[in-house]
Amino acid sequence: MIKGILFDLGGVVVFNHLDQQLEFFAKEVGIDPAELKKLEEIEHDKLILGKLSVKEFCSSIRNKFELEKDSATLVLIWERIYEDTSQLNRELITFVKELKKKYPVGLISNIFDVTASFHQRQKLFYFFKPVFLSCRIGIAKPDIKMYANAIKSMGLKGSEVLYIDDCADHLKVATDFGMKTILFKDTPQLAKELKKLKVKF
Repeated sequence: MIKGILFDLGGVVVFNHLDQQLEFFAKEVGIDPAELKKLEEIEHDKLILGKLSVKEFCSSIRNKFELEKDSATLVLIWERIYEDTSQLNRELITFVKELKKKYPVGLISNIFDVTASFHQRQKLFYFFKPVFLSCRIGIAKPDIKMYANAIKSMGLKGSEVLYIDDCADHLKVATDFGMKTILFKDTPQLAKELKKLKVKF
């Protein structure tokens, strides 16, 4: 029986596209998008784990491409472009509000520090408990510790928790841990899958 639900953030609760964000950022500051993407790929794991802040990453961008803008200005541009290129899945938030009446509903996410701060100011994390963010705990999916920490915080067993993500690789780890899973495609599809699992909302 499902007693708790965990959601992924990007691609599920929020629709965002890192490649698009990097492309827009590169064009605005006047650098080669392909070169920026290469640099981000090199540093991606550090950014996700909080070992490298977006401000530090912007500093390295500034130095590599000899930009006149300072790091703080580049971070503001980064934040604005993220806000412009991301979209909250409001239909899903409505589901979450209903699910919370009957289940603990948590969130686990691989996320950069600036993105986490933006959504915190947006009060998005208010809808979820517990919330485990990779940049703040130094653990990222598909590390099993990310799932285990969230489940422990809920006071449940793996077999009692449903995990929803748009990444099949992340779902596989959850399945191996004994969790029920749903590969997210869109909100109507999620509603059908929840009904099949007899999740009440």
